[in-house]
Amino acid sequence: MSHDQLFKELLKAFFREFVELFFVDVAARLDFSRVTFLDKETFTDVPEGDQRQADLVASIYSKEGDPEIILVHVEVQADRRSTFPRRMFDYFTLLRLRYRVPILPIVVYLAPGAGGLIAEQYIEQLFGREVNRFTYSAVGLPDLQADDYQTVENPLAPALSALMRTSRLGKVAQKYQSLRLMARSGVDPARLAVLTNVVETYLILDSVESKAFVDLLDSPQGAEVREMISVYEQRGIEKGIEKGIEKGIEQGIEQGRRTTLIRQMRQKFGALPDDTVTRIEAISDTQELDRLTDEILTARSLEEMRVM
Repeated sequence: MSHDQLFKELLKAFFREFVELFFVDVAARLDFSRVTFLDKETFTDVPEGDQRQADLVASIYSKEGDPEIILVHVEVQADRRSTFPRRMFDYFTLLRLRYRVPILPIVVYLAPGAGGLIAEQYIEQLFGREVNRFTYSAVGLPDLQADDYQTVENPLAPALSALMRTSRLGKVAQKYQSLRLMARSGVDPARLAVLTNVVETYLILDSVESKAFVDLLDSPQGAEVREMISVYEQRGIEKGIEKGIEKGIEQGIEQGRRTTLIRQMRQKFGALPDDTVTRIEAISDTQELDRLTDEILTARSLEEMRVM
């Protein structure tokens, strides 16, 4: 799973926790029972000319009703590129024109250098005059201290600490403590698996640290963490099986279509050359299979089928 996909899944599952963790004053004014995620917010008219998709855009009502609705736009960036502030401004402008509501723009950095919790700006000047200043919030995870988030009563905090500066107690203790806090958070198994995936992805232990971590799990106090990891691993296996079954079904349907096509061609044209059968067996494009299936009704010869 890519960084973007992992964090999009994480932010959707823990949107409230994310806002409460880093933007307490904003969270206090939002009604999280009335939130809608605007999926596939795609922009085709950004200046670079590329089609881009916003990582997460949430429409949410405010408690006071002034304004009634706002958008929270979150982008996840692996690094701090010099062109990003302008792109963030472009997103803001396009969302503002499209929805005509106030917007809270946020970027989450996965690489160090942002400086923690800061405000970044995009400034435009003309003839030495400032004509525009756009400000957005930035969360530089690698520049935050993991220990500061190990005691926060928010299930997202220990998971995100996996991307922060290593605990003063070391990576083994940090990983164990993070998983223990998550196990005690009361989060349902599905969302807990998302949190665990973040820790397993970003808090990597070397061979010596892994052995020490296993020893912790094998100790009497490690039972709850051991059980949680077991559930997480089992969910991963189940998902893999589900995907395998789905893929197997799709492949079976495709193979059935190819077999039927070959049989119909033999009925109409007689024996088929081996290279023709080989080419048909190699077709995975469903549109090409559709074309051949349609053309067999009108084709007068094998040559007219145009089996490429």
